[in-house]
Amino acid sequence: MSNDNGLVDEFERLENQINEINKKKEELKLKIISLSKEKNINIIFGTNKKCLIKEYEKVIYPENKEFLIKIIKDKGLYESLSQLNYSRLSSKIVKNELDQDILDLIKKEKNFRLSFKEIN
Repeated sequence: MSNDNGLVDEFERLENQINEINKKKEELKLKIISLSKEKNINIIFGTNKKCLIKEYEKVIYPENKEFLIKIIKDKGLYESLSQLNYSRLSSKIVKNELDQDILDLIKKEKNFRLSFKEIN
């Protein structure tokens, strides 16, 4: 049944390794932050590198942003705070749903996305 010379399996193994590495990386990050807080320091030295730990304010927006957007619009701030949605624009470009003068400014090229699903 295999016709890929093992390429799909190797790619899947790498994806799994990346996921495990990212999980381990997050665990180590939390340990470094914990050590930093415990010792009240913002630099931790390793053998070859040092790690700078900086706390910052992370902004968390409401899940339903309609009311926030309404207030921003009511206060006349929307135009200066909004930005182009490239994902939606790209979708319309691919489907040729825009005027030709806009399409003439755009270049398209083929690309590939790989995804995996279990074999039933």
